[in-house]
Amino acid sequence: MLRTKLPIFSILLFLVSGSELFGQSACTTLGQNPSTAFPVCGTAVFQQDSVPICSSVDLYVPGCSIYGDTLTQYQNKNPFWYKFTCFESGTLSFVIIPNEPDEDYDWQLYDITGHNPDDVYTDTTTIVTGNWAGTFDSTGANATGVNYIQCASDPSAGAPTFALSPNLVQGHNYLLLVSHFSDTQRGYSLSFGGGTAVITDTLPPHMNAVTRATCDGTKMLLKLNKRMRCNSLAPNGSDFVLNPPIATILSATGFGCTNGFDMDSVLLTFSAPLPVGNYDLIARNGSDANTVVDLCGNGIPVGETIPFQVLNPLPVPFDSLNNNKCSTDSLVLVFSDLIKCSSVAPDGSDFYVTGTYPVAIVNAEPVICSSGLSRQIIVRFNTTLIQPGNFQIILRVGSDGNTILSECDTPSVAGSAIPFRILAKPVADFGFPPSVCLPNAAVTFANRSDISDGTGNTLQYLWNFDDPASGRFNFSAQKTPTHVYNNTGPFNVRLRVTSSGGCVDSTTILLNTIHPQPIVNFGISKDEICLGDAVFLTDSTNSLDGITTEWYWDLGDGSTRDTRNVLYIYAADQSYDISLYTVNSHGCKSELLKKTVTVYPYPTADAGPDRVMLEGAVTTIQAAATGLNLQYAWTPWDYLYDASLLKPKVINPKFDILYTLTVTGPGRCIATDEMFIDVLKIPLIPNTFSPNSDGINDLWKIQYLDEYKNSLVQVFTRAGQKVFECRGSYKAWDGSYKGKELPMDTYYYIIEPGNGRDPVTGYVTLIK
Repeated sequence: MLRTKLPIFSILLFLVSGSELFGQSACTTLGQNPSTAFPVCGTAVFQQDSVPICSSVDLYVPGCSIYGDTLTQYQNKNPFWYKFTCFESGTLSFVIIPNEPDEDYDWQLYDITGHNPDDVYTDTTTIVTGNWAGTFDSTGANATGVNYIQCASDPSAGAPTFALSPNLVQGHNYLLLVSHFSDTQRGYSLSFGGGTAVITDTLPPHMNAVTRATCDGTKMLLKLNKRMRCNSLAPNGSDFVLNPPIATILSATGFGCTNGFDMDSVLLTFSAPLPVGNYDLIARNGSDANTVVDLCGNGIPVGETIPFQVLNPLPVPFDSLNNNKCSTDSLVLVFSDLIKCSSVAPDGSDFYVTGTYPVAIVNAEPVICSSGLSRQIIVRFNTTLIQPGNFQIILRVGSDGNTILSECDTPSVAGSAIPFRILAKPVADFGFPPSVCLPNAAVTFANRSDISDGTGNTLQYLWNFDDPASGRFNFSAQKTPTHVYNNTGPFNVRLRVTSSGGCVDSTTILLNTIHPQPIVNFGISKDEICLGDAVFLTDSTNSLDGITTEWYWDLGDGSTRDTRNVLYIYAADQSYDISLYTVNSHGCKSELLKKTVTVYPYPTADAGPDRVMLEGAVTTIQAAATGLNLQYAWTPWDYLYDASLLKPKVINPKFDILYTLTVTGPGRCIATDEMFIDVLKIPLIPNTFSPNSDGINDLWKIQYLDEYKNSLVQVFTRAGQKVFECRGSYKAWDGSYKGKELPMDTYYYIIEPGNGRDPVTGYVTLIK
């Protein structure tokens, strides 16, 4: 598999790097692993002219990697490591300058105080800061850098390469990794400066003490007052001279120099055993033209003398141990000098434990015996000590008849004791709300972690919210953090708790109480209604994984409702914005949905007064209406010139007719009214009649004249004598005059119908 700084960008970064990563070898050169790091003098410039191509253990990068997911770890390519101690608290600034500006260098800083150097590969709490940008050229830390770890990037993106100078703590030990991402052997320079922290040991170099290294006195161990350069020690021992010169120094070997660059002890081998007596060891310039020098190039003064005694062999001090202070089922006893493995009683009877509660030893054995000698003994208990307490392990004569024997067979002093403690271990626990809702589900975690020794206020926390999409916000060191999720999960949330004594507990709890946001919707019976009519609102919210339990209607006129469906009548004509949001059984609130309903007023309709008109005439209906954007319709449309006009013309109606006016306004709001037209037809005047009492045509009947209420009919003889007159309601003439039948003849008539119709004259013949 192709591994890069950031796996999801593997192809891109591979193209940028310009070479394949397959086939890279493990890192074996001194300085390329944490345990063999270069010691730093803060005033020196480290010039690495060549960087061996290799790859070591992949690394976790906060905010860039996903905790627990090895596929997202960053590749530690072509590394060099540097170690230093902070002698005065402050900020750290440094710069890494590639020898070629088109190359990519990355770095990460670790605080390894109380840790083995290789813990950086497994303990993410050691990480201080770093920068993994893909941008070429210089990188480092300064006062204007970004205050987070820059993740891997495309070089063309120009991501920032400088991090904000971190704060160092006095007395803490640090490791700086420089990773050369570009697969070339061209090197770089590393220099420190610009920060306020002091990482240069200003203590002058001196010889500190000389002790016996072998029983026969042929080897002595020189302790230095601090770590010094291995390459400044002349292997032939010429950096030192013995006084009195009973023996010459044959060789000098620095402890740790086979797999490192610095030392704090030198083994001196003499040409003959040194007898019991007093001696001086004197420093001088050796065959390499210098004394032993410190990391900043300062040498032990020439002529410096340290006295020492060669005594009869002393018992090995019983003075230190290693144990897991949080819980342990064993102790590792560490001796300053070699002891004989055979002097350790296997049943552990060389030791016993006293303290807060009883502890039984079940066995003991030396650790890593070499040539029958060791410096450590592991003592095992019958149970794991998990409760806090104060104890001491005491040396005694074991079942083998002796205490622990030194390399020179000198027994350790019975009754010697070493105290140790079991610290309280925190209990990690947390809770979260029973229901949290999208969108932006903000989950506040209730930290219920505790520790039995009352130091809960000193606990440190590391949260992993199992939400890699949130990037660097997927982690938090707060006690009670709030994390915003954008989907329902579920999520395996992990909390790691660390006490002030370094005891750790962690727990992972499934977060599955995030619910989706309901999708609100509702229907309106009509989005345009008439004043006084009811509108019917129906909720159709999709509550997804819940049931809708609350409705919040705003009807737009100051009125609200809380029922699922609403029947409502508005009091005024205008447009109203109806809004609704709902809440489901999980307490999840929908978005607010708005829809508009418009209420229109009813128009008024007045079809005008009933009318009387003459057949064959033309008149205009005098209708009236009120309202905006009105439409008109008359029914029936018989005799009307245009039935869609408010005041249409009626042309030559033939019969009486009842018209209905329909006025339609916006919103299909309708008003109606009626008007009647009484049509006065043209009178039909017969020109003959025969009043002979045969029942046939006995009367002179003028058809339709009875509709004219103010008519006047007059009949005259040829001589002009009026023989018939009828005013008002028409009555047919029977052909008589003053009760006497008139003779057959032709008579002249004048008919005035009235109502605006013109008089009619003519002749009628009376037939016998």
